[in-house]
Amino acid sequence: MFCLTLGRDQPKKKGKSNFIRRMTTLRRGAPSQGRSAMQHLALLGTAVGGHHTKSISCHESVRKHLEHVYDSLRVGEKLLSRDKFAAFLKGTQGADIIEPLHLEYYDFRQFFWVWSSNEGAWRAARRPRHEDIDTSKPISNYFISSSHNTYLEGNQLSSKSSAEAYRAVLRNGCRCIEIDVWNGPVVSRTPSKSPKPDTKSPKPEHRRHFSSSSLPLLAAEKIDSFLSGRTSRHSRSPSAVHPATFPNLEPRESGTTLDPKDLIERLEHSRESSRSTRRGEPVVHHHGTMTSTIGFREVCQAVRESAFEKNPLPIIVSLEVGADKEQQELMVQIMKEEWAGLLLDSPYDHCDPYQRQPRLDELYHKILIKVKRLDDSQVEAEIERGRSLGISSIRQKPPICDALAALAIYTHSEHYDSHESLSSRTPSHIFSLSEDCFSALAQDVQKIRKLLAHNRDYFMRIYPKGLRVDSSNPDPSFHWRRGVQMVAMNWQRTDEGMMINDAMFANSNGWILKPHGLLSDNTVDLEDIPRRTLDLRVTIYAGQFIPLPQDRRRHGGVGVLGDRGFRPAVKVELHVEKPQKSVDYTRETCAAETDNPDWGDHAVPLDFFDVQNVVEDLSFVRFKVEDSSSMRDNLVAWACIRLDRLQPGYRVIDLFHHTRRPSPGQLFVKIEKVLRD
Repeated sequence: MFCLTLGRDQPKKKGKSNFIRRMTTLRRGAPSQGRSAMQHLALLGTAVGGHHTKSISCHESVRKHLEHVYDSLRVGEKLLSRDKFAAFLKGTQGADIIEPLHLEYYDFRQFFWVWSSNEGAWRAARRPRHEDIDTSKPISNYFISSSHNTYLEGNQLSSKSSAEAYRAVLRNGCRCIEIDVWNGPVVSRTPSKSPKPDTKSPKPEHRRHFSSSSLPLLAAEKIDSFLSGRTSRHSRSPSAVHPATFPNLEPRESGTTLDPKDLIERLEHSRESSRSTRRGEPVVHHHGTMTSTIGFREVCQAVRESAFEKNPLPIIVSLEVGADKEQQELMVQIMKEEWAGLLLDSPYDHCDPYQRQPRLDELYHKILIKVKRLDDSQVEAEIERGRSLGISSIRQKPPICDALAALAIYTHSEHYDSHESLSSRTPSHIFSLSEDCFSALAQDVQKIRKLLAHNRDYFMRIYPKGLRVDSSNPDPSFHWRRGVQMVAMNWQRTDEGMMINDAMFANSNGWILKPHGLLSDNTVDLEDIPRRTLDLRVTIYAGQFIPLPQDRRRHGGVGVLGDRGFRPAVKVELHVEKPQKSVDYTRETCAAETDNPDWGDHAVPLDFFDVQNVVEDLSFVRFKVEDSSSMRDNLVAWACIRLDRLQPGYRVIDLFHHTRRPSPGQLFVKIEKVLRD
């Protein structure tokens, strides 16, 4: 038996960033446990049960262990009987559905084909079905696949912004996206035909000196009007102010005198100049950084094209608005134009947003807007609060205009001040907290019950702390276990947090029903959320087609350095609620050799025994294949599986490249899992 090379690198497509190339190779619903690499190795045909099928081959490193399983089942008999085969599939492998076994006896090839063709008996990760989700609950009863600064393709300081990033994440199951909107650039209009003011200096005999008390009333009124107008606009929207809208009031000469008639002419000229300029459409970028800029309309078009291609469940658009009132009104116009028929721009007659949340099944193919509702009184209150803290204002963005605020129907942002804010009972409100703020709140035993009670009925969103300029991510399971619906992730970065996020939403449409203890109709005391004790044993026997590190990847079938020196080892990490930070839930195999490693018939089991307080559907098992011969950047492949989807028995784990692209790599393992009440 020989090995086919499936991991050959493809030439990079020009014009696409690494992030976009990576995301466009993923399957809808976040990286899923892809179809078995073995099923791509069709070498010859055979007949099983009277049906012509394709025989599947695999590398010798895995085949020898499959043969060992076959031999242990037939117990000295020449072939495996139908009864023993069925008992293996149901008992050891726990398959729910077994297609009729037509043959009375099975040789190894037939045994392997039937087994590998039965997804429930073959794969390590149970594949959830879209029809399994109960969509009849209010929308705060779901975890939602969410993105942070969705427009970025890289780090938070200097990377590229693109509309393509929205297409990529939406097509891979993300259902809450973020758009940071700011004023568009100033563009010139056609100058008016009004006569140009006389730019010549007045004759000396026409110049006269005067004090401010001797200014004619008209000039004084115009100056007061100008100054008060500038102050008002500046205090409400600093970003809306443009120097071109204000006249140059400096005297023409070094003296301190101005002719009232001349001043009036210059004020009129300033007004005429402001009429000859306007702002373009709003733009999207990370304000105060060197990231690039894209048009808001372009983003809206990308969302329209990709939001509901194969996914009917709603999306939530989280708007961060730094644009002024005029630009906000233009935002509303653009959204209504580009999302016509999709944008939820008025409440349903049967669902008063002040009385209840809509059910998920009431929002198919709908775009919901999440934005703050701020009126002038709230702005003044924030200014006063800023003064009490010794700063002029804590508000850096303009208030939200009525037209935009009206779109925040069932998902409106509310400011979180302290844990007292958790008493809010408006069904549509959403609190957005940084991971640091939430962590401090969650560690307070006096506040945790109030936090859990709030998140059982109302929305909360967590975003990465500002220090994550490299676009790294927190562990989202920490927040999910406390009922948070939306943990905004930097999809452009592949790290522990993003792997766990992928595992949660794998093969889903981006909305996952919470465990029973966290649902709004839960009658169980919050401290009695079902938790169990876990005994888990993972035995890793072999691997095949493991992606080689960059310096050893094959070109034309021959490795630059070959696989000599490549020493893969597998780390298994259990992601559960730890009793204390010092507890280590990481186990590791010894290093093997080549990209088809074999740990032998007596591979050492990796044990996680007596792990307490486990919520099975909020816990995860992560597999990392690392090159032990490398001192850094040694991750070559990985997989992450939600604990309740990790199936017992002899299993194949499909691996992803370190960049989250599916790979042909696989591990052959045995899973033994026991959960005790």
